[in-house]
Amino acid sequence: MFKYTVTAIALMILLSCDQNTPLIKYAPKSSQEQALKNVLLEFQEGVLNKDSKKVENLIHEKASIMIDRKLLSKEEYAKILPERLAENSYIALGKPRMTISGDKAEIKIYMTRGDNNFLIIFNMKLENNKWYILSWKY
Repeated sequence: MFKYTVTAIALMILLSCDQNTPLIKYAPKSSQEQALKNVLLEFQEGVLNKDSKKVENLIHEKASIMIDRKLLSKEEYAKILPERLAENSYIALGKPRMTISGDKAEIKIYMTRGDNNFLIIFNMKLENNKWYILSWKY
């Protein structure tokens, strides 16, 4: 039991390191990481500018998006996206931890929204040489 507790604490410390470093300062280790970083920057910009079309275009057609602990399809999410963006005042993404495997990627990243800072996990899919957001959870 102690071993699992120590492992969990070490993992939390590791994930929280650099959480306040802005995404823009992240130095990708590969061209795939650069492409994923670009998608995240576009997402952040779309939310900040309340550009629902920009955000919607980053989402995969078969996406499953978590909103208020409910899963929505891309079509369902697109219907509420303008309203959701109007409610958001500010977001900032931190330094990501990326795991890439073929045409899939998992990105663990801290998001600051207002006074809240929380971990969000993006699942990405590469299709036609472009990365898309397939899902996220927090």
